Amino acid sequence: MLGTGFIIVILILSALSVITMASLSSQRAQNEYGVTYYFLLRQVIWLIAGWLGFILTANLNYKKYREITKYLYVAGAFSLVVVLVIGKTVNGAKRWIDLGMGVVIQPSEFVKLILIIVLSTLVYNLKIRNKISKHPWLSSIVIMGTTGVYMFLIFFEKSFSNTVQIAVIGMTYLLVSELKFSIIALYMGLGGILGWFGIMKVGYRASRIAAHASKDIGFQTTQSLIAIANGKIFGKFYGNGFQKYGFLPEIHTDYIFSGYAEENGFLGVIFLLGLYAALLIIIGITLKKIKDLYAKYLLAGIFIIIATQVIGNVAVASKLVPSTGIPLPMMSYGGSTMIGVMMILGVVYNIIRALYKQEMGNQLDELSEIDYMM
Repeated sequence: MLGTGFIIVILILSALSVITMASLSSQRAQNEYGVTYYFLLRQVIWLIAGWLGFILTANLNYKKYREITKYLYVAGAFSLVVVLVIGKTVNGAKRWIDLGMGVVIQPSEFVKLILIIVLSTLVYNLKIRNKISKHPWLSSIVIMGTTGVYMFLIFFEKSFSNTVQIAVIGMTYLLVSELKFSIIALYMGLGGILGWFGIMKVGYRASRIAAHASKDIGFQTTQSLIAIANGKIFGKFYGNGFQKYGFLPEIHTDYIFSGYAEENGFLGVIFLLGLYAALLIIIGITLKKIKDLYAKYLLAGIFIIIATQVIGNVAVASKLVPSTGIPLPMMSYGGSTMIGVMMILGVVYNIIRALYKQEMGNQLDELSEIDYMM
């Protein structure tokens, strides 16, 4: 069954997250905090919080989101404004809210799910009211205007990668709304111009593009490629990675794929990417089978956000694209990204349950809630 396979994949990724973090973060934790398990303990706590988030969204009927869409959108925008006003600045970027006692959240990781819900509801309402076919340009303006508010706020946090991901979500809903290609092409062109302006306006972004185009790829990217190459076929085996000893500073966050590749080799990488492929395949199958249009819209946005984060992280680590901060779902160190991704996956599981109910039809009335959950 899709639901069982989905849970198994998430459980394996959860285990890999903990095991990998235990190895890759130990040296930095020892150097900075005097205890090897500092990052590991926090990752475990966030993983538990993530599973609680998963349980919450997995048991909340996805159709209920249509009733609270406006409130979610306002809450998301408010959280992004709060970051700009009282947020914590790190390396020139203002993306985090310090809640005290060592708890720091990054609202932009949560607004991705909010935006998916908001745009799914918006496109669904436009579709059933036949507004898209009657007023295509106005519909496109509403969709991208809604997206643009979040893009604008996140851009001023100096989080370019998250700004791009928000833009990609918006473009996804232009596509699923089945607007004319000419309209979509115009927005893609406009997005490209704004993206280039956003890069060239900030010196370090422009330098990264220039470095990527030249042979001077920078220290961190060089070390990332060394780590991947060191893994060869079978890897250096668990705990034997060399780059974690200060050579690849962000090996437990943005470059965790590189550290994983060094210790587990090509075969380990194939296994990890196979898990992500399995997640996406299950989401794709569910999207194809589910009859409810609103569920299809939710799954389309979720598919894109998971796929782009996996591809983006691996591409950065492999020097296929310029260096930028894109976390690897469920693997990279970070509470907001862990909880946000798990809540997104919970929505998928809720829709899988709805698909099961759709396929069972009247027979489901004879089943217990436990059977339904499985």
